[in-house]
Amino acid sequence: MLRKYLFAMLAGAALVLTAPFVQAQELKNADQIGYTLKLITHVSNDFLRQVERKTYDRIGHENEELHEATEALEKAVANEAPTLKQQVSVALKDVVAAGDATAAKASTKDDAVLRTSHGELAKKIAALDALFPAAMRPEANFMFKPGERAKPAAK
Repeated sequence: MLRKYLFAMLAGAALVLTAPFVQAQELKNADQIGYTLKLITHVSNDFLRQVERKTYDRIGHENEELHEATEALEKAVANEAPTLKQQVSVALKDVVAAGDATAAKASTKDDAVLRTSHGELAKKIAALDALFPAAMRPEANFMFKPGERAKPAAK
């Protein structure tokens, strides 16, 4: 009886540990999805960079780029499993709403308000990233290096 229990526990642990790898292999458009996740994080970090530089008028532009990046992710997951598409769609609406809220607060030119609002945006992006395998998720402070933003070939 104990052997069966231990075997079941080991099999379950193996399944849990390999699930993200299997999910990454099952994604039809993994390269494009990974790229757009990086792009969304990069743009979010550009929001914060504009606050640090006190170039508040640029935050609206960053928000437009965020909208474009979220639309690109929506397209990248179009041929994926319906459950994933639905989860991503809901998470993207949250990301866009948080980006819009941050952009709306740019006129305050209040660093503390903008940093707090950006923190909410970062939480929404983290929730979006959590829908994908850990290997695909960019680090929270991810920024493309100059010349590195070339898109992968679409499939």
